[in-house]
Amino acid sequence: MNQSTPKHAKENLKVGVIANEFFDLSVSRMGGFGWATRQVANCFNSNPNLGVDVVFIAGESYDQSGQPDPRIHQTPLILRQPNKWAYARRIWSEKIDLILSIDYRPNYRPLFWLLPRTPIVLWVRDPRPPEDVEKINTVRIPGQENMLPLGLKCFDCTSFAGVVNQSKWMGRRILFATPAPFLKDKVLGTYGVQPPEVYFLPNIIDIEPGEIVKSEKPSVIFLARLDPYKRPWLFAELARHFPDVEFIFMGQPHFQGKGAWQPDNLPDNVKLMGHVQGEEKVRLLASAWVLVNTSIHEGLAVSFQEALKCETPLLSCVNPQDVVSRFGIYVGRWDGSGMDSIPKFIDGLTCLIEDRELRTRLGKEGREWVLANHNQSQFLAAFYDLCKRARIAQSKINTLLGK
Repeated sequence: MNQSTPKHAKENLKVGVIANEFFDLSVSRMGGFGWATRQVANCFNSNPNLGVDVVFIAGESYDQSGQPDPRIHQTPLILRQPNKWAYARRIWSEKIDLILSIDYRPNYRPLFWLLPRTPIVLWVRDPRPPEDVEKINTVRIPGQENMLPLGLKCFDCTSFAGVVNQSKWMGRRILFATPAPFLKDKVLGTYGVQPPEVYFLPNIIDIEPGEIVKSEKPSVIFLARLDPYKRPWLFAELARHFPDVEFIFMGQPHFQGKGAWQPDNLPDNVKLMGHVQGEEKVRLLASAWVLVNTSIHEGLAVSFQEALKCETPLLSCVNPQDVVSRFGIYVGRWDGSGMDSIPKFIDGLTCLIEDRELRTRLGKEGREWVLANHNQSQFLAAFYDLCKRARIAQSKINTLLGK
């Protein structure tokens, strides 16, 4: 009996997701790029009828020789190998149809050239043109003004222009997409190339808070890693001015030692939760009155969208896509340590705590915005459109569309 695959059988699309983090502490850092890889994998792995198989490809992590590929989020993760020929064969064996590049880092480039004709969708998530790099480099930890904090390094991503130019000769399609339309204005300065179009590829915000029940006592949330880039000391300082409000840090640091922030001498109303996931994370977000963001820079922060899905308004010194000014209070831009922003944060938080009607309205409007724009169905519609534009084989497009 012939066991070969019939010509009429549907063949799944194979997507290689390239990133430097995968939202799993066993293999990488926790962050927004890793969150995106997990959401893509969960979307397709939980829905086999969608016709997409996902494989993760690490940009920077090396494997332990002789060990099988780890699996995270029910997805194989291909780590780099010292044996370049063996590594190339491992990549080629996957027969990848489309590369989904979680933003771009220079160490992705060798992977692109192992698959010189495979279309690329660059998911632009946190572009940093020179003016943003200059702003980020102003950060200083209070009391350590003469020391450059850890974690501020911004990669020079202009080498992607070379990938684009050489791909034209190979006939490879490269598409740019972003979850936040305002980021398209940062593409040229970040990647050294201006694409004719930047498409919309939304986030998959799939947390389900159920019935929203806010805490009886005011509580505010900080949801980010506790590194200098995020300026967590501002959240701690703000807590000193609201002794009757509970301040909850959700996140943990990537860095230790000189140049890192140490959460010492915190006020009694500050609670350190570390990294929180699952039902506990959703419960804390849904019960909070306000989410506070003190970062020097953000793309479209996932924490904003998750908080708004839980009807929790925002208070921040960044305002991507005007999300904060629409669904919370924007206190203005404050560079350096940001300590001069504290009076503005105090005014903003006072307003949100004292005005229940405002707080409730902003939270509900924010939830409606997330539900309308950043969900799985919107992601899939945009993803399928990108596949067609990337000139994926029509038979596989038909599989995606259920034909």
